[in-house]
Amino acid sequence: MYKICQTEQSSKRQRELEKGLLQLMLRKNYEDISVSDLCDYLQIPRKSFYRYFTSKDGALYALIDHTLADFFQAPLSGEKSRGSGLDDLKLFFSFWYDNKRFLDALQRSELSGILVERATSFALNEGYLPQKFKIVSPSLRESAMSFAVCGLMAMMFNWHRQGYRASLDELTELAVNLLTTPLLSP
Repeated sequence: MYKICQTEQSSKRQRELEKGLLQLMLRKNYEDISVSDLCDYLQIPRKSFYRYFTSKDGALYALIDHTLADFFQAPLSGEKSRGSGLDDLKLFFSFWYDNKRFLDALQRSELSGILVERATSFALNEGYLPQKFKIVSPSLRESAMSFAVCGLMAMMFNWHRQGYRASLDELTELAVNLLTTPLLSP
């Protein structure tokens, strides 16, 4: 679908193509954009596009995957490490707030589900599982992670759709409560 670039220069060029796709998606629906439209917008030959992607979908998946990689590689403030709960949730919501144009483009073309699917897969493949998940069975750990990621992504998209009416602290507190309070009363 897309090439894993080996040099900094090719990575930079690939990201430029992805950003061009994002710019077009902010103006029109993804399904109405062609590879030719993207190449015309960026003023590049089609063969330049195909050096990095096999299709328009490849460029979309690269854009999503690289955005997710940006989140998972984002440095935390101070000496804190990932997995500290509250700080991770604040970082999560803050990252997506800072990337609201990306969310606008996905929602405009009804592609939010692809982000949720890729985020869940990315979290599982990268082994990003909070230590507080006290689940022994690997298959149940994956289910717990899927449940948590999908829930957090749904909260984030709802926050986005509502124009970020709740504060970052309010949303983070709600997420903590939902993740740490039993769903069913005994």
